[in-house]
Amino acid sequence: MRRLAVLALAASVATTGALATDILPAAAHICPVPVEIAVGQPATIAVGVTVEDTPVSDVTVTIPAGLQLDRVDAKEGWTITRTGADVRLRGGPIPRFDCRYFSFGVTAPAAGSFGIPVVQRTADGKIVARSIPDPASAQSRVLDQWVYAGVKPPSTSSGSGGTSLTTIAGIALVALAVVLVAILGVRTWRDRRLPDDDDPDDESSNGAGDSRNDDAGNDAARDAELRARLEQFKKRAPNPPPPE
Repeated sequence: MRRLAVLALAASVATTGALATDILPAAAHICPVPVEIAVGQPATIAVGVTVEDTPVSDVTVTIPAGLQLDRVDAKEGWTITRTGADVRLRGGPIPRFDCRYFSFGVTAPAAGSFGIPVVQRTADGKIVARSIPDPASAQSRVLDQWVYAGVKPPSTSSGSGGTSLTTIAGIALVALAVVLVAILGVRTWRDRRLPDDDDPDDESSNGAGDSRNDDAGNDAARDAELRARLEQFKKRAPNPPPPE
């Protein structure tokens, strides 16, 4: 039982560590920051790019129809190609689990919230990430780049709309580890109170055997004493007269 508890505890800790290693790097950084601008006035926005586990050296930013693209600010180490609303930037690369921000000049003719799509590629042109903002998704409001013209950004207190399965699994594994530690502690405490070599049953049986042996020895001693006295009495008694 003790060995099983230790193994289960070790497995729980290892699994929890593995989950943390896989989850934390990606979740620890969310690069896009909501931008508020005034309606009808030129403004500068920063588009955040969240890079996960693959370095990125090619980024395409698409300015949505509700925003007018006035300019693209230069960024050291990057080349810029503009095709209509699409702006393609090549350079870097952006290291894994890192952020980069690209600056644009825009104007919002009307109030509204505008999501900015971003496509990430490797140096050989392979797409490794694509963000498509969804105004109906609370998670998209947190993870994707949004510009709010004349309106307030929604509250982010609701987060992504619920606790993720990976978080629940991690909590469950930690809880299991705590339970197993408690079980192991109780078992250790019981073992200390009742050592393995201290068997009450053995003591009881041994005591009964010793008592029976003592009784048998006493009976034999009394019989021997009675026989000895009888022999002494016969020696002292006179011989009976012969019959006539």
